[in-house]
Amino acid sequence: MTNTDGYIPIADNGFWQYRSPPTRSLEQAADLFNQNKGETIIEIGTGIHGGIAGNSMLVWTQKTSAKRIIAIDLEQQRLDEVRAATRQYDNVELVLADGIEYVKQFPDKIDLLYLDFWTPDPKGTFPGTGRAEAYRDSYNAAKDKMNTHSIILIDDTDHVHPWKHTYIVPLARMNGYKVLCVGRQTLLKR
Repeated sequence: MTNTDGYIPIADNGFWQYRSPPTRSLEQAADLFNQNKGETIIEIGTGIHGGIAGNSMLVWTQKTSAKRIIAIDLEQQRLDEVRAATRQYDNVELVLADGIEYVKQFPDKIDLLYLDFWTPDPKGTFPGTGRAEAYRDSYNAAKDKMNTHSIILIDDTDHVHPWKHTYIVPLARMNGYKVLCVGRQTLLKR
């Protein structure tokens, strides 16, 4: 199925039937990172999931001049996928941890924060609430560590609210971030 009209068909389960890959926004984020002379990328939620998912770690390693690319995930399998695909890059660090807790303790500045993790909804809440709250929490953990000229990229924002971007985008905008693009991913820059 090809999506040519900009709408994303929704299946009976409430999720996408087809969606375009995030390649353009990943590459745009990489270009902005390089223009800002960024050094550190933190990716919360990682893995190598194929072209339709964008394979962000390959974009960061191949298209940025990052000194540190930190991939954080709760699943060892995801980290193993990334290690296998990025073995030749010395700037990739793999961390098995809760990303929010890791970022709270992170001592350095962050130039690009990429959010692509999954969290369940608390029992009895409206679908998407758990993700919206977790993404807000991740931003709150990172906001004081974000460099003056920094980028936030949020995956899977082509979904009805509440969702990953529902709370984080207004908070980031109040802290001086501008929304550069919205769709499959949302890209913010300060």
